[in-house]
Amino acid sequence: MYFSGARAVLVLTVAPTVRSWTSTAAPQRTGRPREKDIAKLCKEEIVVDSSIQHRGSIGTVPQKGIPEEVDVVIVGSGGAGLTAALTAAKEGARVLVVESRELVGGATGISAGAAWIPNHGFSTKDLKVKDDLDQARRYIYGQGRDQILDHDLVEKFLETGPHVARFIEKNTSFGWIPTIWPDYRSDIEGASVGRALFPGPYSPEGLGEDAKYVRPALTTGMAKNPLPFWLLGGIGIDDVWLAGPALVGALLEGGLRNGVDVRVEAPAVRLVTDESGVRGIVVRADGVEHTVRATKGVLLASGGFESSAEVSTTYLDAPFGVQVSPQGHDGIAVQLAKEVGADLTGMEDAWWMPGVQLPGEELEGQPLSRVFLGERALPHSIMVNSQGLRFANEALAYDQFGQIMREVDPTTGTMPNATAWLIFDQKYWKKFGIFGVTPGGEVPKYLHRADTLAELAAKIGVDEAGLLRTVDRFNPEAARSRDPQFNRGDTMFDRYFGAFYPRLGKNSPDARFPAATAKARVRIAAAIGPIVSKLAGRAAKRNNPERLRSVVVGPLAKIIRPVLKSPKSSVLGPVDTAPYYASRSRPARSAPSVVRRRTQSGAR
Repeated sequence: MYFSGARAVLVLTVAPTVRSWTSTAAPQRTGRPREKDIAKLCKEEIVVDSSIQHRGSIGTVPQKGIPEEVDVVIVGSGGAGLTAALTAAKEGARVLVVESRELVGGATGISAGAAWIPNHGFSTKDLKVKDDLDQARRYIYGQGRDQILDHDLVEKFLETGPHVARFIEKNTSFGWIPTIWPDYRSDIEGASVGRALFPGPYSPEGLGEDAKYVRPALTTGMAKNPLPFWLLGGIGIDDVWLAGPALVGALLEGGLRNGVDVRVEAPAVRLVTDESGVRGIVVRADGVEHTVRATKGVLLASGGFESSAEVSTTYLDAPFGVQVSPQGHDGIAVQLAKEVGADLTGMEDAWWMPGVQLPGEELEGQPLSRVFLGERALPHSIMVNSQGLRFANEALAYDQFGQIMREVDPTTGTMPNATAWLIFDQKYWKKFGIFGVTPGGEVPKYLHRADTLAELAAKIGVDEAGLLRTVDRFNPEAARSRDPQFNRGDTMFDRYFGAFYPRLGKNSPDARFPAATAKARVRIAAAIGPIVSKLAGRAAKRNNPERLRSVVVGPLAKIIRPVLKSPKSSVLGPVDTAPYYASRSRPARSAPSVVRRRTQSGAR
């Protein structure tokens, strides 16, 4: 199961408890799981009788103490770690989660909290999508990935993904909202538009005072998104949480309710071993080390190492100029695994993302960059490197685009695309604005502006001749909605974030009056915010996901589905109207996949 922002460093396959399964042994298979069997099991009530009779606790070690012995210790409190903790607790295990930071949630907590689950079975009639396991296999194994992926791991993911999604719903005050969202490789065999699950609203009331341990939602976003997220802009955080905080809050509440103990500001120091294997862990709190024995095992789910320049350079050639995840991902899981002789694979892989650091945007005193998403796919723009050259299809999914930014030139040993510039013209600015700035509004200081492309190149340190040649090559083809160099706009995913208004076209308010429409949306969101907050809060407290989906999914799908027919012109247009603008981007990443089996990045 994939959680947005979550990475388990040593992967433990955990199945939700269906009566014939356990969490310690996979079901025996004589072949691939049959779709009808999975669908039948998914419809069954997932009920697990936990032997835990007490509520768990969360806090620091000095505040709450720390047990000397538990069944399972989990390092990390993101989506992966909290799901594993809840699962083990529902099996009757005594569970301790240790988190190095003062808040739980990790990268999941500042993400969209989305899960990518093929054949999930939620609201498929309302979505008007069809999916099955064979279709998902063709997608995941496509483009040569059948030669490099661990087939056993993929089959386990496909087999258990729908169960895990339902397990979370059944054992937390939380529900999923499926929506129309193309797979990142949207035009290969087996791709679908209906595999994304977003967190529904969650009421923090169930956490009580423990809600203070969950990081509040961030307010940054993208300039263009087919989902009507702007309607949620006025929602407060007292009544309801959305996105990553909703998922983290629900998992934390479910874990505490089932006896999971969570200790924050308690980084793992080393594993305790004997001749039979790992027997526990040592954590440090306020300078004092504490040993906790684990009778069943230790799960490392502590994210990656993007906060460590040393580890990033060792495995990924160089540190990162920007970071899109919270601080604290310093590679402790890699260190712990190496110290006990575990095999590390996939260390060269990561979930790459282009990031933009805006002045003053921080998280807990440290710079936090935005993920550069929909802005790259809009017409009248290109992205170039320091030589003034385009190097990729700008509308690519962020993981592909970010990876290209990190490519090393074998002749020079450098990363020529590690710093890239979004170059756009006055048409772009008047139509779309950027990073939440009103279209055509006051130009923020972090943008570079010039009356000519040559002057702009000089301001940002980009090769003037290279930039002028690039624009001269791009513009005539872009005016015809073509991109023979990088095929921008060829795929459905490329066009998903483009400028397309299917109902009124050029007569839509967005097309005719972009600035006034953007301002009106802000005012509308603010006006309806209290009402939407109360309605969403009530829905969260009712905790009836099926009812919520019956109300929300169908109308949302009707809004989004026409966007799937966007033309290439929605992402292509010449950069030819002065003045010209530039914004800098650098590659960032979430954690790499580090498992005990040979595996590389799969498709999303």
